[in-house]
Amino acid sequence: MNTSIFHKLLLMPILILLFIPELFALVIIKSDNPNFQYTGRIDFSVPDQPVMYWPGTYIKANFEGSVLIVMLDDQTGQSYYNVFVDEDYAHPKVIDCLAGNHIYVVSATLSDTIHSILITRRTEASTGPTKFIGIQLNDGKTLLPPTERSENKIMFYGNSITCGMGNEAPDGSGDDNMLHENNFLAYGSIASRILNAEYMCTAKSGIGIMISWFDMVMDDYYYRLNPDDVNSNWDFNEFIPDVVVINLFQNDSWLVGGINPVPDSSQRVAAYIAFVREIRSRHPEAFIVCALGSMDATKVGSPWPGYIESAVENLRIQDNDSLLSTLFFPFDPAWTKHPRVRHHQVMAQNLANHINEQMNWITNVDDIFYNELPTTFTLSQNYPNPFNPTTTINYSVQSPGIVRLVVFDMLGQEVKTIINEYKNSGNYKVVFNSGNISSGVYYYQLMQSNNIQTKSMVILK
Repeated sequence: MNTSIFHKLLLMPILILLFIPELFALVIIKSDNPNFQYTGRIDFSVPDQPVMYWPGTYIKANFEGSVLIVMLDDQTGQSYYNVFVDEDYAHPKVIDCLAGNHIYVVSATLSDTIHSILITRRTEASTGPTKFIGIQLNDGKTLLPPTERSENKIMFYGNSITCGMGNEAPDGSGDDNMLHENNFLAYGSIASRILNAEYMCTAKSGIGIMISWFDMVMDDYYYRLNPDDVNSNWDFNEFIPDVVVINLFQNDSWLVGGINPVPDSSQRVAAYIAFVREIRSRHPEAFIVCALGSMDATKVGSPWPGYIESAVENLRIQDNDSLLSTLFFPFDPAWTKHPRVRHHQVMAQNLANHINEQMNWITNVDDIFYNELPTTFTLSQNYPNPFNPTTTINYSVQSPGIVRLVVFDMLGQEVKTIINEYKNSGNYKVVFNSGNISSGVYYYQLMQSNNIQTKSMVILK
């Protein structure tokens, strides 16, 4: 991925002459142009200076011409944005904001035709608000009507995992460099694209339901338009989601011992119930997915998934709320940091499948996976996981040959051979039925010649 940083270009004459002669004749398209399409909790109190705070907030437009310049006014100089032209999601132009009102040249060498632009906020609200001033195009060029919005909408409430904290960081580095936080490649954003759904993210690193790494919990935060203003209220009618995903309790699992007195199991369940009821009051018709993971709150033996399951069961009985489900993203004990992009991709596919099962939005969420021949030998994480009794395993075979897919127990003893046959190059999926196999952690291994890949799965009965 191209992560080149596009700072403000100083408009010195020599630079203009060498690189952007079109700057002599540019037109400013202000942010209040009706052909800009906004999604997110955005403050429009000053119509031509909308303020963006929340991770994943995005702006779409269709424009003419060969030059594209973005105008942003960032409060702190700490925010980051992606700019995608013509849906080239593999090569974003990354804007590392400077404090104040600046221009950022995205390209001066586009073909002189019609293009699309997508601007997404990579970082969370802690990096400060940004005013979108507009864009600049070649003189005589303009915006065209936007693409029609999707009918489906998903709202996410979460912590650093949902923000995408550290998801682009090298494996050997820390997670807290904001350059490495890219909400566009967090699981919620990816899953929403798989499902062709409008996406909104309300998340903050370190936040919990009962306790956070700071003096505030999600109940104090989730309703705000301006995240830093306790009296700033978001109008929930502005975005009415079909699905709400809650991924919280990770920070609670780390910090609960700091509450005096320490809440017992029933109090932890009650706190989750209270929060879901609060969310239900805001989204009365939405299907709510109560998720957790993929960090160590979902490790084998953790009680925290059980608290969520108990809370959801109580809500189904006490409130007659049938629009609820649970989904737990598996914890890989070999990976103890925030999930990287590769982990988010697996989470996104699991979530997309889960939502598709509940909502039946599309006929096959695996279309993205199966349409192209593979270029690598790949074994994907099973979904759902944990599971009982069945789970789906995706895998890719680059070259034809005999392929074996085998399940082993913790001692390395073979439990089940799922596949042992000749396969052509292609993408495959298989449904594994655990049958009489007892609960526990197991490993499944894909083998072909000298290629071997192994992943873990959890059977819960």
